[in-house]
Amino acid sequence: MRAAVYARFSTDLQNDRSVDDQIDLCRDYARRHGWTVVAAFRDRARSGASMFGRDGLAALIEGATAREFDIVVAEAADRISRDMADLAGLHKQFAFRGIEIDCVNGGRLDTLQIGVHGLVGQMQREEGAKKVRRGMSGVVRDGRNAGGRAYGYRPILGQPGKLEIVPEQADVIRRIFASYADGTAPRAIAAALNADGVPAPRGERWNASTINGSGTRGHGILRNPLYDGRIVWNRVRMVKDPSNGKRVSRPNDAGQHQEALAEELRIIEHDLFEAVQARKAATGGEAARRAPKTPRVLSGLLRCSCCGGGMTLVGTDRSGPRVMCSTRRESSSCENGARYYVERLEHLVVSAIGTQLADPDLLNDYIGEYVSERRETESGARAAKAATERALDVTKEKMTRVTDLLVDGLLEKADATARLASLRAEEARLKRELALAGRVASIIDLQPIAMTRYRDNVDALSRTMADASRIDPALTRSFRDLVAGVIVLPRERRGEYAVKIEGKLSGLVGPDLSAIPLVAEEGLEPPTRGL
Repeated sequence: MRAAVYARFSTDLQNDRSVDDQIDLCRDYARRHGWTVVAAFRDRARSGASMFGRDGLAALIEGATAREFDIVVAEAADRISRDMADLAGLHKQFAFRGIEIDCVNGGRLDTLQIGVHGLVGQMQREEGAKKVRRGMSGVVRDGRNAGGRAYGYRPILGQPGKLEIVPEQADVIRRIFASYADGTAPRAIAAALNADGVPAPRGERWNASTINGSGTRGHGILRNPLYDGRIVWNRVRMVKDPSNGKRVSRPNDAGQHQEALAEELRIIEHDLFEAVQARKAATGGEAARRAPKTPRVLSGLLRCSCCGGGMTLVGTDRSGPRVMCSTRRESSSCENGARYYVERLEHLVVSAIGTQLADPDLLNDYIGEYVSERRETESGARAAKAATERALDVTKEKMTRVTDLLVDGLLEKADATARLASLRAEEARLKRELALAGRVASIIDLQPIAMTRYRDNVDALSRTMADASRIDPALTRSFRDLVAGVIVLPRERRGEYAVKIEGKLSGLVGPDLSAIPLVAEEGLEPPTRGL
């Protein structure tokens, strides 16, 4: 019987030899049962709470799909997964392909044992998390920091959880609080810090969000209670998104927060800190977050040509809402300081798209170039797939030779293990490439009626754009099917608007038209032209 070995350890704090020890243990177990180990898969420093990010497990599943082995051997069921649903799902997949799971500590796993081991593994994982939180709670009660590193502080070597103030960073924090209390906006503070060359906490530049932070999560320079001499812990909890395995923060109720005094860490006087919090509450808060936002046709599509940043709303006057580069507004680190009326940008882009769709020559070029490019892409994909298949055959031959040398006593076990590990990794990589190579989409036959529908929808959108609140969402979605992004070019005061459209239409018609530059001309102007 062909056996595949799987091993895993959870964190970087564990011994890296743990995986190798597990594999040796499983090999001995397989040998005692008369099985031939044909593959070994491993994940180092990977949690068993999720299947995401575990390359070794992914390769194991691929091998099972290809029926490269008949049984999976692991030290224990929790090495495969510590999640009930994941372990049950893997067992179901393997059983469908006639593959069994056998553990050194637990034996052959049937449906009942899978349920029991999955429940126990998940309970142990959750209990471990609770113990960690209890430990962190104790750290806070002792007046030590249980969270991450905050700007203005550094850890004291040899004293876990103890922090000390960084004098030069503390001066910057006092400057920020004093400026904000005097009425200076966070984006103006960020611009001044950048102009003075003050190093930012992260990245190269200060921005308003670093200073403002989040009121719900208590993040940001102006909101950090540590500057007021208070350690506040448990403001957020981390939960794992089952769809992608990523950890996401969720705010906790104020009643769950834990607080401890730490006067030695105070940087801002209490009265100044409270005055800043009062101003923050008066200028933002829940009401501002819940204020209704009017969706626009180009929402999320506008980008600055100078820095690549998005465009953000900066107010409304009698001629309508205006936008500007968000990077310029946040940190003054972009040279494009121009402001643009949203309606002018919308009319320019929608009218231009409508003009392109009405041009039969352009449509013919579009369809022809699309089909030509798709055929060229598929031809290259087939060639790449053939090359990958040849490389996979060569890798398997090398693995066979190494195994033969080991059996004949011409190669030491340690050398054979190292070579086979490298070859199996290469084999797994090539199999993944091969699986992806088989997913090349076929050429889509673009019918003129589809292009006509798009043109009609864009025409309807253009006619109704005078009142953004009445735009049919279906028309907006149709428009977004064509446009992936709109690059806004700088302009002089009262100068022309110029943009480049990047989209699913323009991106497929060839290099000369992949970014179509447009300048507002007579006939494309909205009712507010000339402003």
